[in-house]
Amino acid sequence: MPTPLDRPFFFPAETIPEAIERIYALTGRAPDESRGEKRALVALRDALDLDVDLVRTNAVLGKAIADALQVEWEPARYTERNKVTLDGLNALLEGATEARHRGSLRQLRDSAPESLEGPAWAAFHPARSKIEAVTRIAALTRAPREWLGPGGKEHKSVLTNLADRLLPEGPLNRSSKTRLAASIAQVFGVPWTDRCESTGETISLTGLNTILAGAERHLGMLGTEITDTVTDPTDEGSALAAAILARLPARWDGRKAVQWLDSRGLRGANDNEWQGFYGEERAKIVLGGSFTPREDPPQVRYGNTVFDYALNYVWDIKVHTELQITGTHRRPAGDATLLNDERAIRQCIADQGLGFLIIGGAAQMDHTGEFVAWHREFKSRRRGKTPAASNSGLSRVRKAAFDVMHIESFWVPNTPALDAAILGGALKVRPIGRQAPKTAGIAGAPRADKFEMRMRTSRSSISVARFDWPN
Repeated sequence: MPTPLDRPFFFPAETIPEAIERIYALTGRAPDESRGEKRALVALRDALDLDVDLVRTNAVLGKAIADALQVEWEPARYTERNKVTLDGLNALLEGATEARHRGSLRQLRDSAPESLEGPAWAAFHPARSKIEAVTRIAALTRAPREWLGPGGKEHKSVLTNLADRLLPEGPLNRSSKTRLAASIAQVFGVPWTDRCESTGETISLTGLNTILAGAERHLGMLGTEITDTVTDPTDEGSALAAAILARLPARWDGRKAVQWLDSRGLRGANDNEWQGFYGEERAKIVLGGSFTPREDPPQVRYGNTVFDYALNYVWDIKVHTELQITGTHRRPAGDATLLNDERAIRQCIADQGLGFLIIGGAAQMDHTGEFVAWHREFKSRRRGKTPAASNSGLSRVRKAAFDVMHIESFWVPNTPALDAAILGGALKVRPIGRQAPKTAGIAGAPRADKFEMRMRTSRSSISVARFDWPN
């Protein structure tokens, strides 16, 4: 009998963080910033309706999940002390994938407000986050797209647009945002409780879900999900960018970012361009926690390339340095943003289109050399690695911090559009230099070509949304 890892058509995760992320996506559980595999295993437990106490070790929990999935469990290979290894997570991941296809692994749903419990609301799918809630509310009446203000605060327009379109003659109190929300809830016949409001004239996620549920029932659309709402790449790109705007940290300190990546076993802690890895990983957590995923997500893996996120459409996340700040001196950085593998991008676009979420910002350069000295010591002390030699023999100035300026989304729907973008100068194939040599004096291994995006040209041709960070 072949083991789970020997069966065809399964691409095992290459790292523990990737396996955890894929388990979250498979079960529908929102990711968080906790370390280790425990919460992912709990998600599988819940999706299988298993009765295993949380105090059990990860190894015990993994074995119970494997039994339920009919996966042959090899303790020596799949566990190390009380933890589940990468091989073990891959075994569970494949078993869970097969269970999903059989219909025996349920999709976990976020909890609806307590006031909306009962058979009448059983079909309601609550929004996972405020940005999902306001996006869905606006879409019900085809109102202008919504985003969140500073501190993740919803705009009053999400309520006024709903009221104007659905309840133009309704007895509504428009004197404040919270009073308007409460009166809309009353007209819709949904309970408005103290938990629906927060301090500072803010509607809580519970309150927004209450309004959303009432509006959906009023329109006969109860049971709608976010993937039913953002039905084209423009709407989806705008919603994703708005979510990143609302929840991504505005300043990234280099030391803290490197330590964050390292503590979670993520790639990039040793890399000179740490901000690219950090921004991608933080944005993926934001998006996973902001939108309820589809039960049948689109394909994100092409060869060895795994694109970063998918809702109805596939998106890749990149970080672009627009400004370099050295002391008091500011100068524009390059216009090009390096994207992913050329062949993977071409194939994905040919199959289903591909979008790019670009986080642009200003790099605070390490003009004193303090960060690079700390980073080299960190790599040597924590990772047991010495800095790799350079093919050129030169060392570039590092980035000590990164300040986010804006988030932009771009979309390429098909191969003719890709060809037009290349012809127009928005996208270009870029030969990539060799990898850093493993031994001084010997050239590093060659790397496959990638695409790069010319930002100024792309903004006038393939852009779908942009949000600037509050200053």
